[in-house]
Amino acid sequence: MQFTLNRRSTVPMYRQLAAELREQIVSGAMAEGYRLSPERELASRLEVNRTTVLQAYQQLKDEGLIASKVGKGTFVLPLQHIETARIPVVRHEPIDEEPKPSVVRPPWSVLFSDYSNRFTYHDIASAERAQRGDTIIDFATGSPNPADIPDDLLRSVSIEAFESREFDGQPESPIEGFDELRALLAEHMSTRGVQCDVRNVMVLSGSEQGIDLIVRAFVNPGDCVLVEQSTFFPALQTFRSADARIIGVPVDEHGMRTDLLDGYCARFRPKLIYTVPTFQNPTGTTLPPERRSELIDVARRYQCLIVEDDAYGDLWYGGESSDAHRPIPLKGMENAGYVMYLSTFSKTVTSGLRTGWVVADPHVINRLAALRRMVDQHTSTSSQRICLELLKEGRVAEHLRGLIKAYRIRRDAAIAALERYAPDEVYWTVPAGGYYIWVSLPDGVRSLDVLESCRSQGVTFMPGSVFDVDEMDDSHIRLNFVRPDAADIDTGIRIIGETIAQM
Repeated sequence: MQFTLNRRSTVPMYRQLAAELREQIVSGAMAEGYRLSPERELASRLEVNRTTVLQAYQQLKDEGLIASKVGKGTFVLPLQHIETARIPVVRHEPIDEEPKPSVVRPPWSVLFSDYSNRFTYHDIASAERAQRGDTIIDFATGSPNPADIPDDLLRSVSIEAFESREFDGQPESPIEGFDELRALLAEHMSTRGVQCDVRNVMVLSGSEQGIDLIVRAFVNPGDCVLVEQSTFFPALQTFRSADARIIGVPVDEHGMRTDLLDGYCARFRPKLIYTVPTFQNPTGTTLPPERRSELIDVARRYQCLIVEDDAYGDLWYGGESSDAHRPIPLKGMENAGYVMYLSTFSKTVTSGLRTGWVVADPHVINRLAALRRMVDQHTSTSSQRICLELLKEGRVAEHLRGLIKAYRIRRDAAIAALERYAPDEVYWTVPAGGYYIWVSLPDGVRSLDVLESCRSQGVTFMPGSVFDVDEMDDSHIRLNFVRPDAADIDTGIRIIGETIAQM
């Protein structure tokens, strides 16, 4: 069978391959029982990564078109299975009764909406698989160590929040959030160099809600969104659901290559530029001041908006040189309204506190509030009251000081372990804050192979393909150094380093 893959297309290669295989199966060119080429053989013939073939096969398996048999290969399923999607049922049939007919499943692939079909579910599945199982040392999960959750602080502020007369007298929140909380958030932003007031702030049920609302407000099908080549994958899912054209901008050790932005904007005319400029997820890089200025200048010149996702900005470990300064958010460098800023308490207090905020022009806040009424009337009043108490009297700031001290120790331990155990051909970022170290693997070593071996030894992390715009990055891994206990970091990285060396 011949396949035609367009390597310049924005459609990922695995989707192109799945579409061609699907067409040949449905047309009958690949009949019932047809044995598909082994993954490695087909990948070699097409000159693509084996992951591309694996992902294409998995998509067709999910659609009920093919199935694999251990030791025998992958085969096209019978036509009646494809057309009716029948599944066997367990029966308890008396001998003298006629057998009951099989149950016919709904044709899910047809019934699901285009919106939901635009998601790449293997991304989510990969993330969940990386976090499941009886793992001992977890570098994968994108949340803090449960032992770092300030239970005593949360307990005390919760009691105060629920005993307050204000809570009893105002049980329901405006859709934008309680004014008192919005004012405290504006005050908190001023400590980061962002000048704003209540009109610029809306409280969210997590910062991911902000991404979704911004996409609903600004992105039409076919609109272009520029992102870092590797980025926060739930944001990619949101852009895909809107049928946006997602273009990845190359990155280096200092983050997005803003020297290339003018050419990208001239060619693609983006509606949005989505960026995590400070302690980026997954690479850990931080955009220097000159690149931040260049990014803002390009956005103004081409009249496109910037979505600044700053979940980790409060976790600054002092920089990597004596003249390093705490990064100022893009929103603090621009006051014309081109930057929409997002942040959350889930990375600094607890992942269970699903409360975030957006800082933007009042026109944007009003539009987001109007759109939000369709899905969510307001952020939980209980969560808002807890956040109110946390922001009062510097409680969050005090908690952050202890957290930063502990996380700096873990980062340094992880870097020292990489220097001790990683082969010479392995490189990594040294983040000035946040959660993540981005590790570059030697040529020929696949991140999924390393992950599979490490998981069998009780260590897990996230492969680079999950974050890649084209879903093809097999040469990087992401390590969350704040998730494991400090005592486990050396052992976990030793296992990863030895596994890479063996491969």
